[in-house]
Amino acid sequence: MLTSAAMASFIATLFSMMNPIGNIGVFAGMTGGLPDSEIRKIAWKTGFAIAVTLLLVVWLGDVLLRFFGISVDELRAAGGVVVLIIGLHMLFNKSEHKHSTAELEDAETRDSIAVVPMAIPITAGPGTMTSVLLVSQHQHLISRFEVSLIVILMAVLTALLYSFAGPLSRRLGESGVGVVTRIMGLVLSAIAMGMLAAGLKSLLPGLAG
Repeated sequence: MLTSAAMASFIATLFSMMNPIGNIGVFAGMTGGLPDSEIRKIAWKTGFAIAVTLLLVVWLGDVLLRFFGISVDELRAAGGVVVLIIGLHMLFNKSEHKHSTAELEDAETRDSIAVVPMAIPITAGPGTMTSVLLVSQHQHLISRFEVSLIVILMAVLTALLYSFAGPLSRRLGESGVGVVTRIMGLVLSAIAMGMLAAGLKSLLPGLAG
């Protein structure tokens, strides 16, 4: 089973990486003008896509690591760099960590933006997948079930927040969303340094001395 500290750290990392509050404005902008029933439908489709994507990472991630010949420590170090970059983008409230202009333009031509780009890569992007993959490696079966439960709960929370994206984004405003994003960025940057340090210590034992 995951320790209380490990579980708390994972929840904080996952919430910060997914940043559902900071992404409310993006979701509201993409669904503007749609009826409330359609917005709720898209929100729950997004949550379902997030859950499926991250659960596949939890249960099949180790197969991918073996296929590509990547060790957990190598992934931890690389993941620390990726998460740090994303955290810094969030800290300075830049949009590069969420989407590209091309992705947004492509989304406007789709019937639904639930899977792409809202679920992937905006909410469950590479950094989120890396964080989930790291915590699920070399865990007992019961721990993977715990990780899966946390993933599902976070996907449900995200779907709920997106369901009320319109009123929430209006209440928070641009400044409110920016503050939340910066706080999440600071948390992510701190977590990323720990990931990077742990990975480098294992890959370069001389650093530990």
